[in-house]
Amino acid sequence: MADNGVECSVVMEKTRFDARETFPDFKLVFTNKGEKTVRLFDDFYPLKEYGPNISINIFLKIGSGKKLNKPTASYGAAYKIERVGALMRFITLKPGEKHEVLIKDAFSLLVYLGPFPRLFNGKEYELEVIFRDGYGDPGVRREYVGKADFKTVSRSPKGVFPQ
Repeated sequence: MADNGVECSVVMEKTRFDARETFPDFKLVFTNKGEKTVRLFDDFYPLKEYGPNISINIFLKIGSGKKLNKPTASYGAAYKIERVGALMRFITLKPGEKHEVLIKDAFSLLVYLGPFPRLFNGKEYELEVIFRDGYGDPGVRREYVGKADFKTVSRSPKGVFPQ
């Protein structure tokens, strides 16, 4: 939870899927758990032709819930837009209110890293999404981090091999 009372969470469309399937869409959910009305900079999709202005990392989880330090896959917005006039939009959240942002087609954004650039079936992963807001409160920079665990499982029929 950020110092302004806003909590960020990630809700995945599917938390169990075959690694050969397309990575599922997910939502960022911002909930104002504070006592005051807060403002978020609406910079998730600033222009149609660009991806969302967030960072996405996928970490392989190893024994006892720990995750590897280096991500298996990553995405970071590689553009800079001057924030003036019509591009300055805000979301106002009263205490208890939620705001959801659908992140579609994340599979097209992710770049797989490392010696084995893909997800593997039978493994547990953590999806970490970061939204940086430097405009919601003038002069204050906040980082909202949402996380979700998911598992890859094989959907292949057991014991059936191609001839």
